[in-house]
Amino acid sequence: MIIPTFNSDSRLMMFAPHPDDESLACGIILQRAVRAGAAVRVVYATDGDDNPWPQRLLERKWRLNAADRKRWGKLRRTEALAALSVLGLRPSSARFLALPDQKLTRLLTHDCKPALERFATIIAEWVPTHILVPSVADTHPDHNALGVMLRLVWANLLVDDPCFSVWSYVVHGRSLAFFHRAQKLRQSEFEKAIKLQAIRRHKTQLKLSRKRFLKYAARPECLLKLNALEATVTDGSIRSISRHPSALHLNLRLSVSASHVVEPTLFVLGQSMTGTLRCVNIRLPGRSFRSEMSDCATGRCLGSARYYGNVFAGELTIPTDTFSSVNSLFVKLERRSWFFDEVGWLEIPPTAWPNWIAALRRKLVERPVTS
Repeated sequence: MIIPTFNSDSRLMMFAPHPDDESLACGIILQRAVRAGAAVRVVYATDGDDNPWPQRLLERKWRLNAADRKRWGKLRRTEALAALSVLGLRPSSARFLALPDQKLTRLLTHDCKPALERFATIIAEWVPTHILVPSVADTHPDHNALGVMLRLVWANLLVDDPCFSVWSYVVHGRSLAFFHRAQKLRQSEFEKAIKLQAIRRHKTQLKLSRKRFLKYAARPECLLKLNALEATVTDGSIRSISRHPSALHLNLRLSVSASHVVEPTLFVLGQSMTGTLRCVNIRLPGRSFRSEMSDCATGRCLGSARYYGNVFAGELTIPTDTFSSVNSLFVKLERRSWFFDEVGWLEIPPTAWPNWIAALRRKLVERPVTS
């Protein structure tokens, strides 16, 4: 089994979408890094300030303004520092970026270049040996969007700095694409007890989710080591997907449910030939016997779909000639049930490999087999 191991020379950096994710997802692995004498830095992307229902309950206030959300974010920062203290870390181990809570998908798909550069600077300056990041398969939209942004960072801005290993984690959802490949950490009763104490420091989040949150203390932590050469594993309603030099072919099959409050939209995100980030939005058709699917921006027909009772089935061919062939594409079928996504993003490998990846692939192919 391959899992992260630490010593006094190790430098572990964790990216957490919100205060509480450090305890829920990585409370055990952070403890182990501390016991090994490793340096640890936890970077919080947001303050978790746009979390209205617990705030309304605790403060007995229905309408929340910007000042209310700022106060709530400050409280959640305080809870995060208390949880880190339980895990053996000092306040100086935390860094808060205050990105817009609940809006990281919009940031990713519209203008995330400043955020990507900020992440790259943080990583380059601190020089970690290990990095923990949210999985693109997590069903929380902030988690999977942050996972994509960080994948873009080391695929493009840190490509010449292979000195660290990257491991992804999942807090929300049961993605087969993640859990069928992830490594499960065996944890002791002592470690679980410390993790439980850390989770309890997030008192605001326990107000409405106590039972669910406390269960995380006993749930084994799972980590998946990221590999640039991995093939795509489909998930959810995307049954198959294949990338060709100038097109992306998808087969979709999804059931129609009243619990899905947002009309399904397919996102295809990648880089243009000039390196500019580009996102194509494809709105899936409304309920009818047979409909066409088109690019929201251009109106170009991309495929057709048919309803069979309460099941939607369709095939799409999406032109990708405006995307760079040496960079990954990221695909997401946004189909939310109230708050969470049905599934996260899928990463589609390049069709033409950069020189450094091509050399690595040749090395792996040419490696002699030993018995």
